[in-house]
Amino acid sequence: MLGNLSDLDLKSVRIFCTIVEAGGFTSAQTVLNMGLPRLSVIVRNLEVRLGAKLCQRGRQGFQVTEEGLAIYEAARALFSDVSRFLDCVGALHGQPKSRLEVGFVDALLSFPGAPTVTALQHFVKNSPDTHLTVHIMPPGELEKNVLEEKLNVAVGAFHHRLSGLVYTPVFSEEQALYCGRAHPLSTAGSVGLMEAIEAAPYVERGYLAESQKPRHVNLNRSATTFSMEGTLTMLLTGSYIGYLPTHFARQWEEDGQLVALMPSVFRYHSLFHAITRQGRPLDATTQLMLDSFPTSTEQAEKSGIAKTSASYID
Repeated sequence: MLGNLSDLDLKSVRIFCTIVEAGGFTSAQTVLNMGLPRLSVIVRNLEVRLGAKLCQRGRQGFQVTEEGLAIYEAARALFSDVSRFLDCVGALHGQPKSRLEVGFVDALLSFPGAPTVTALQHFVKNSPDTHLTVHIMPPGELEKNVLEEKLNVAVGAFHHRLSGLVYTPVFSEEQALYCGRAHPLSTAGSVGLMEAIEAAPYVERGYLAESQKPRHVNLNRSATTFSMEGTLTMLLTGSYIGYLPTHFARQWEEDGQLVALMPSVFRYHSLFHAITRQGRPLDATTQLMLDSFPTSTEQAEKSGIAKTSASYID
């Protein structure tokens, strides 16, 4: 029999819920930033603790058992009740009754039209008493935290679709391939340039799956970062090439510290989405935040970005 729940039990239950919502252990690796062996141990220990088989793995794929589904549904209700309890306790101590946890990826302040700033302005104007908490995280962390209901809404470029989340397009971001001023490619001629780009050390984004790499060239992955500022830092050393949002890179490009490489070839658009938790109606506060973002079409027109389905390599 389970007996009393510990913090470790609750953490394991949250991980199990995330695995269910991701559609299996393999997909959950990216969201939880854990390897398969670790996830298997956690679920196996939880099954022993609960005295029930939660899921099946094998050639037939991932399947949640009847007992696992019951545990999952009970856990979602539990976490929702805990959230309401904390709001109630906060209200007793004079804290705002309405709270909103919002997440963004980094390097969006220079985006044309500043959609995140505009959305927050609209939200604060229409819900001035709401206590806002804003987080900056990589895409996988944003998805994980929305799934776990630690974030109400998050905005980023997400390169897969997880069950349990609703993806609403909000704007499109242009990306280009750059090198630093001190890099040999910054002054290279057009002859043999493609081959030189393929051979040059390339700094990749740690949260992009292999399938999201540009498909028409094999880049020499030699370093990894998890933020735009990290990528920019590596490029400014003059030792690497890498992708950056054009709006973010513009200041350093205009100062002559960055050089765009074959922009007619190595340029694409990445579609950004606002994500929310699936499976229950949005509360009024979360819905207001979601409605505060312009549609992807409105933002594309405002920023002058041509948006076609063929552009979305990332």
